Amino acid sequence: MISPFFLLLFLFLLYMSVLYKSSSSLALCLLFLFWAAASVFQLLYSRKKVQVDFPFSAHTGAKESQAVFTFTIKNQGVLPVSGIRLRLLLLDQNGNKAEEKKIFLSLGPKSRRKYSLTFSSPYCGRFQIQLKSLRLYSFLSLAWLPVKTRLMGEAVFFPQPFPVPLKISEKTRYFAPEGEESLETPFLAASAAGSLQDDIHSYQPGDRLGLVHWKLSARTDELLVRFPASGEGFSVLLFLELKTPGPADSVGQISAFFQWAASLSFSMLELKCAHLMIWFDLKEQCLRRFPVRNEEELNFALYCLLHGAFYPDSKELFSLYSREYPTDTWASRLLLDTSLTLWQEDRKLVSSSQDKWKEDMALTEITL
Repeated sequence: MISPFFLLLFLFLLYMSVLYKSSSSLALCLLFLFWAAASVFQLLYSRKKVQVDFPFSAHTGAKESQAVFTFTIKNQGVLPVSGIRLRLLLLDQNGNKAEEKKIFLSLGPKSRRKYSLTFSSPYCGRFQIQLKSLRLYSFLSLAWLPVKTRLMGEAVFFPQPFPVPLKISEKTRYFAPEGEESLETPFLAASAAGSLQDDIHSYQPGDRLGLVHWKLSARTDELLVRFPASGEGFSVLLFLELKTPGPADSVGQISAFFQWAASLSFSMLELKCAHLMIWFDLKEQCLRRFPVRNEEELNFALYCLLHGAFYPDSKELFSLYSREYPTDTWASRLLLDTSLTLWQEDRKLVSSSQDKWKEDMALTEITL
């Protein structure tokens, strides 16, 4: 597309050359036509040579509400590109624009440049970064050409935990959980994980059936029992209901849900209460369990939670868990849904809103 300013200038010169039979104006018109043809050729050539390398995800910035997105733009052609304008959008979970960034740069032949942009959001969750438009400009911006692009990346804003007035009862603290199988995690130290030789033994009369390692027993044709030497267990289950909230400010509602879930898990971790974070995986159509025994496991569980898909209908998480893990035992269980209602067993503890969830959370005493 030709710039309107230069187009008006060309028409003016053409008018002067016809009206006054000016040879100089005619020469300028011919020069302008040559310039326009060269600009169009440059743009058509550069359109196939300019590429943008988008990363899959941004990394967390210096602050909790920041995400740094770094991408590379390169010119593989032998002609320089006088101007490149990029427009990037930060989109929330509903696809609405949360922030916009614009960049204008130039590239020489066979060159590349790397850019880092810092996006910020008052809400936590998984956002999308979209390259909305890309334009190439010729020398002095005589002409410009849009380039079709559908590049997308993501920016994950982690929730910031807040203190929750939790109390761990003696029953929960000294509860000895039983389970059908153990949970492996790359973040658990070797001293805490134990070894296979130390805590796997042949079955002896009097051993509890809940300690039988059924999968290993099936592979070895011998009834084996697992005794956790490290004393690690999960006496508390934290269920998270990922039901899609209402359309009214659902981004703020989801953010408050993530904040509350992180706060509950972090507060239990501060009291050295190992627990499981559990939610329904819509893609795999099964429950996902994440052990939380240290800060690394908490960050990993939150990262996976932020990438979880929401579903329209409620799930009977307790019933699903009992069917999938019939031998598991626990001392206490919590359920948090996206309406910001917290349940302990079948008793409602608190029901809040996204505007005052911090105050309600600080005033609610929870005894596990």
